Amino acid sequence: MRPDYQIERRRAVNDRALRADARDNRAKVLTAARSAFEELGPEANLREIARRAGVAQGTVHRHFPTKQALFSAIAVDRLKELAELARALDTQEPPGTAFLAFVSKTVEQARQNRSLAAVFAGAGSDSAVQTAEQEMSTALETLLAQAQADGTIRDDIDLADVHAITAALLAVDAYPASSDTDRSRRITVVLDGLRPRRS
Repeated sequence: MRPDYQIERRRAVNDRALRADARDNRAKVLTAARSAFEELGPEANLREIARRAGVAQGTVHRHFPTKQALFSAIAVDRLKELAELARALDTQEPPGTAFLAFVSKTVEQARQNRSLAAVFAGAGSDSAVQTAEQEMSTALETLLAQAQADGTIRDDIDLADVHAITAALLAVDAYPASSDTDRSRRITVVLDGLRPRRS
């Protein structure tokens, strides 16, 4: 085997190892950032995120040079998760059940991660966020169209209505002094309004 070939092979192996290490570090930073923002809000600093990720602060800066970049990455990940949830429900549940389950789960997860709302606001509208938003909207629109074709969801509802209703459900969910039972009942009342009127 030629010496120069051995050198190139070692370099290729080292490059792959470095890329894998960089991917792992990026994933650790994103997980830590989400945890920090969920607990501390958007004021969580990069030093705390680095500590939670178990990496140097410079590693955080290398992957995300600004907090805006970090916000955008978290928003993209969250939107992709929602798109995956919609696609999974589409294959697992009847159309109406899948659509209502998506809305319910979105509200529940948003309640648990309420502090991430400010992170989304800080994410801005860069191209990656817009692409992820479109992916999520397409998956949700598919659920809605199938539920309407199935006759289990009103046919006068569109995607803008769904976003408005979801926002309203979050407001209901945050109503002061509400027990879990109260919140669940109120959310059920709103979701029932999405079903076709009985003749």
